[in-house]
Amino acid sequence: MTSTPHVPPDGGLPEAHRPRPGGSFDATAVTFAAMGLYDGLSADQRTRVLLPHDDPGRTHWNFLPESGRHGLPLGELDRHQEALAHRLIAESMSIPAYARVIQVMTNEHVLRELNLPVFGHIAATFRDARGYYLTFFGQPQPDTTWGWRLVGHHLSVNITVVDGDLVSATPFLLGAEPARFGPFRILGEEEDTAFALLDSLTGPQQKQTVIHSKPPADFVTRTVATIGEVEYPAHHGVGRRDAMITDDDRKALAYFRAHPRGIRAGDLSAAQRAHFDALLAHFVQRARPGLIGYEMDRIGAAGGTDELHFAWAGGTAIDQPHYFRVQGPVTLVEFDNAEDNANHVHSVWRDPSNDFGTDLLIKHHLEHDHSGPGVEH
Repeated sequence: MTSTPHVPPDGGLPEAHRPRPGGSFDATAVTFAAMGLYDGLSADQRTRVLLPHDDPGRTHWNFLPESGRHGLPLGELDRHQEALAHRLIAESMSIPAYARVIQVMTNEHVLRELNLPVFGHIAATFRDARGYYLTFFGQPQPDTTWGWRLVGHHLSVNITVVDGDLVSATPFLLGAEPARFGPFRILGEEEDTAFALLDSLTGPQQKQTVIHSKPPADFVTRTVATIGEVEYPAHHGVGRRDAMITDDDRKALAYFRAHPRGIRAGDLSAAQRAHFDALLAHFVQRARPGLIGYEMDRIGAAGGTDELHFAWAGGTAIDQPHYFRVQGPVTLVEFDNAEDNANHVHSVWRDPSNDFGTDLLIKHHLEHDHSGPGVEH
């Protein structure tokens, strides 16, 4: 007869059933939501939505309209499947972040109408509130490594689960065109908090913070798969020429991983620091609530929030083209509002060492033996 393990006298769990150090149910909740959606798809839809976890397309996260995207557009899901897709999106982030995702997609309806004088009837083909593509990288299953992406105009959400446990939520990009129109100001809280911080600085502090008089047309690190030691912005936005910059501008705006630009958070006063902390929270709190502490622990282990830097470029009024950056070893926030007369926003939260879970995957492979039977090297 097979013996059944008994609960220890102290009332604790048997060793085999004790949670792993640092473990949580966050990855499990995301995985089960993804499994529900995957199981609700047809055989043809599963073929279109699924790629191997290590597919090279995993790091192609371009948020601009493009042809030939791999994946399954939300517009081809039935109502039940679409509800399951939204369950996955909501489960993978905080509810305020989910609300912004919904607003970004809905804003395409407004943009379609605004674009009619320029693009005519073709505006409807690429300004589509359901023209966002979902892809799984590896089939979602418990205790496996897999990821998912939702990408389309002004939206790129990239979630990675490593060994059924830790989750990476970067790159996480949200944009808005127009940035301000009627009831829509999707990224207004982030922008207002950054201006509050800038306005609270003394003259010498602003001189240290403002790195250039002109902003980039788009965020400096662009949508590169891996952030290099040095990155330069493009000369202009893709397909646009209304926010051109020169080679000298590009050099002045450059990102240097080892040498953050701007003012150090640890050098701010208490009141200024409150604005800075609120600004950082707007981005880190895009993650699931259960993962925010983990992200802050990673920032702490990499020098702490005191070592984060805040940099600004461009005008110092909201109706002037502007840009800001929060930078540290494992944190990069970029926000630009330079096109369309400062009414066209892109914002991105990235991790220079862990986008797409890269750091977690490396750590996982170093800590676990993958040389068992059937494993090729």
